[in-house]
Amino acid sequence: MCYSLLMQKNKYDLIVIGGGPGGYTAAILAAKKGLKVVLADSGGLGGTCTNRGCIPTKTYIESIKLINQIKNASKFGIEAQTKPLSLQSLAKRKNRVVSRLSKGIEYLLKVNGIEYAKSGAAICDAGTVEIGDIVHEGSSIIIASGSRPKPCPFKIDGIWSSDDALNAEEIPETLLIAGGGVIGIEMAYIFSSLGSKVTVVEAMDRILPAEEPDVSNLLARTMRNVRFVTSARILDISLNNDYTTTLALKDGLETLDASKVLWCTGRSPVVPSGADKIGIKKNSAGGISVDEKMRTSVPGIYAVGDVTGEWMLAYTASKEAEVAVHNITGSSETMDYSCIPSIVFANSEIASVGIGFKETAGMKKGTFPVSALGRARTAEENEGFANVYVDENERIRRVAIAGPHATDLIAWACLAIKKGMTAHDFLKPAYTHPTYSEILKEAVEDALGISVHKG
Repeated sequence: MCYSLLMQKNKYDLIVIGGGPGGYTAAILAAKKGLKVVLADSGGLGGTCTNRGCIPTKTYIESIKLINQIKNASKFGIEAQTKPLSLQSLAKRKNRVVSRLSKGIEYLLKVNGIEYAKSGAAICDAGTVEIGDIVHEGSSIIIASGSRPKPCPFKIDGIWSSDDALNAEEIPETLLIAGGGVIGIEMAYIFSSLGSKVTVVEAMDRILPAEEPDVSNLLARTMRNVRFVTSARILDISLNNDYTTTLALKDGLETLDASKVLWCTGRSPVVPSGADKIGIKKNSAGGISVDEKMRTSVPGIYAVGDVTGEWMLAYTASKEAEVAVHNITGSSETMDYSCIPSIVFANSEIASVGIGFKETAGMKKGTFPVSALGRARTAEENEGFANVYVDENERIRRVAIAGPHATDLIAWACLAIKKGMTAHDFLKPAYTHPTYSEILKEAVEDALGISVHKG
């Protein structure tokens, strides 16, 4: 029984389950709109992104980028020496950054008058949630309970999930990563930079299969101390002194040994207790099914973020939360997924937005290399490119960037696609020089055949 009918119930305008980007964004925005809000979270404010994903990995990556710059200081006319990276020191910094951000979110909840319960939550009915031992009534409920790493199907002790890898105390001599998607590639970059000899096993015919081949080829060519095995299926894993993995390849079987195995084949939605009981429908991904207004099948209950099992991105969760709150508070808004960017942080930053690569067939393609940018030359950056795809009406339909600051530059491309800009519209502003932003200008000009700086 979820609660006793005789229990006193605390009443709220909105109950939020989960304190990740979707949950805390929803809670704060709703409070700013005058709603009385309670947020329940037992896994650490900031969710996976802050505690076990985006922020921890980027903290490691920033340290790695800095040490690589120091190692290459002679290219800049500077003589410098470095000591080997200490995983303990990097982890200490990572924990400090995570703690500050999580406390910052808690502060924002406090100053906006949001009740914060450090507890799990169970849904009792369409308007009631049990948080800890206290029953709460809410006019609306937003489920933002997130996701967890998909477990390894082989029941072998010691196999890492991405959560485990970010809490590692030692750098493995050899590391096999199952999965060549975003998480697998970022982990491969981190551990190869820390000294591990890394093998990435990917079932598809190339790494980052959701990106275009130019991106996959660039990373496969430039990532050091990493071997990529594609079109491969893991048949078995056994543990003796090392982990022995049997792979099925196109031309037969291969056996690989590694000190550690990291399983990175995606994430699964975490649906709160009681959701099934009250009839909240699920989708084919195992997440909560929602409509374009972020409404579930039960009136008054909304779902945002990873729990839907669809767009498992922190910034998508935040946007979905905004849509849900606007609808709860009387507006009529729908979620637009047409210009959600994809980003990857590795030895080259990767970012893309717009229609899928396969949908660009027959369109004009403009491209420009990082190596031809004046700003890149001053920074000793040589690898990367921007690809721009323009349709028959000269509208920009897709942009892919690989190279320095790609994850920042993609925001300008998102706006261009969202607003339906033509290539000529995009070229009307004056672009500052020397900057990395010029790569977009040059690629768009190339799509029109008018790039001045491309031979």
